[in-house]
Amino acid sequence: MSAYHIIRHVVVAGVACAVTGAAPAVARAAVGQIEWSIDRDGASSDASRVQLTIESRWTANSRSTWSNDRAIGELQGLTPAQVTGPRGPVRFALVREAGRLDCGGTLGQFTGSGTCGFTADPGFSAFLQAKGIGSPDLEDSYSLTMSGVGRRLVEALSSIGYVRPNVDQLVAMGIHGVSDDYVRGLAQSGYRLKSADDLVAFRIHGVSLDYLRELAAIGPQLSHLDADDVVSMRIHGVTPAYVRELAAIGPPFRSLTSEDLVAFRIHGAKPEMVRAYARLTGGRLDKDDVVAMAIHGVSASYIEELAELGYTHLTADQLVQMRIHGVSPDYVRSLQSAGMARISPDQLVRLRLAGFRPSNR
Repeated sequence: MSAYHIIRHVVVAGVACAVTGAAPAVARAAVGQIEWSIDRDGASSDASRVQLTIESRWTANSRSTWSNDRAIGELQGLTPAQVTGPRGPVRFALVREAGRLDCGGTLGQFTGSGTCGFTADPGFSAFLQAKGIGSPDLEDSYSLTMSGVGRRLVEALSSIGYVRPNVDQLVAMGIHGVSDDYVRGLAQSGYRLKSADDLVAFRIHGVSLDYLRELAAIGPQLSHLDADDVVSMRIHGVTPAYVRELAAIGPPFRSLTSEDLVAFRIHGAKPEMVRAYARLTGGRLDKDDVVAMAIHGVSASYIEELAELGYTHLTADQLVQMRIHGVSPDYVRSLQSAGMARISPDQLVRLRLAGFRPSNR
């Protein structure tokens, strides 16, 4: 799917414009202004793809900008030669189920601009009404057109059993790239979300079908998760690679839940810290130990430096207490240099609490 973005802010309404062309014989509704531009950035060298920006003004305080990397074949009437050749007049149309843009202007040497007229498709509006979704206004039809929303998405939602979306929700799904393939793919992966809003939230936070499949392959506890849990994992950066790295450490980490994994990421728990603990202390950790160690800054390097100083077989609680009270490897080295080589972890903490330093002796 082509990348796009939408911007809305206050503008002064422009003068109504329309470009005639090979459009269906339906009435055009007036809009403030629609302008298009193509620039060199984003265009392929052979002009098989171009970066098309379309900016519209609907009211005195409404403006939207869509910028898409589009295949030249999507722009009916436009050829690569017109994009790369000398500057001259062009006419092209962007046609979708919800409506069409008929545009004209000048283009050449990979840059161009002009104006467009928009026509909503009455057949698509009637289809939405027949499905009980309602009748889109002109701006809604424009947004549905620009985002490529069509009958297949509506039919997919209906066949899988989603609550019927309203026009605004359908527009939001189009804006954020909820396609019929995505909806059906979720269902095949065991996800039928509660609402159109959940579908939009999945797309906003980058929940891909591959992401869900990779998680499910790691363990049954990561299959068919609640929508909120999936979104939380994405927000906090729980990747399949991170989960696999933890699972490879040992049995206690092969059945972590989505809640456990989010807590690990929130507090910065790193697999290398867990591996260092297992390798250098011979101990075993549970998930609460890992979170506590991460919260208090017990890192792999901290464990490794203490091990080099002879402090192996430390418990997670001892490491946490040492970090909380500032028992650093440098502090331990200073004590050992002063001849205090056989001090227990608890004694190290007491010395720090008392403010003892070898130089004070």
